[in-house]
Amino acid sequence: MKDIVAKELMIPIANYVSVKKEDRLVDVLAAIEKKRHAEQGHAHRDAIVIDENGIFIGKVTMIDIFRALEPNFRKVQKAQQEQTLTDAFVRKAVQELNLWLEPVEDVCARGGNVTVADAMHVPEKSEYIQETDTLEKALSLYVMGVHQPLIVKNGDTVTGVVRFGDIFEVVRERLLKCDLS
Repeated sequence: MKDIVAKELMIPIANYVSVKKEDRLVDVLAAIEKKRHAEQGHAHRDAIVIDENGIFIGKVTMIDIFRALEPNFRKVQKAQQEQTLTDAFVRKAVQELNLWLEPVEDVCARGGNVTVADAMHVPEKSEYIQETDTLEKALSLYVMGVHQPLIVKNGDTVTGVVRFGDIFEVVRERLLKCDLS
């Protein structure tokens, strides 16, 4: 995996679904759906957030959408930073915070009012890689728990996105080509 660099596998930022902080969450989902129908090969399930100048400022992923639709997940996230994620911890959090127990209509009403700014994730330094970084580095970051997808840069300029699934495909293809006889 040291022979493949991020630039070779990344989806260029111009080809990714982009939204603005003022957009509503339902607008993000509609843009993702539109892109999904237009491009069969790259089924995006998240979006990048850009400012008024088209500069990358964050991302909205599936996990961010779920957290925005169920605000109590933020409380779980804070509590989890102080504890180990165990079955007992999860059961207690679900019970005490009534996670996802509200009717679907409530989720629909909330989803119509949530903005990208409410849901977006501003990447930490560890979520960026350079175009010249190897897939080995990208895979290591994912396995260690980095928020997906990784943001690819050329110097200080964001140029693309490397998704976990795309790295998996490279590994899968290589394993299937192995002569194990």
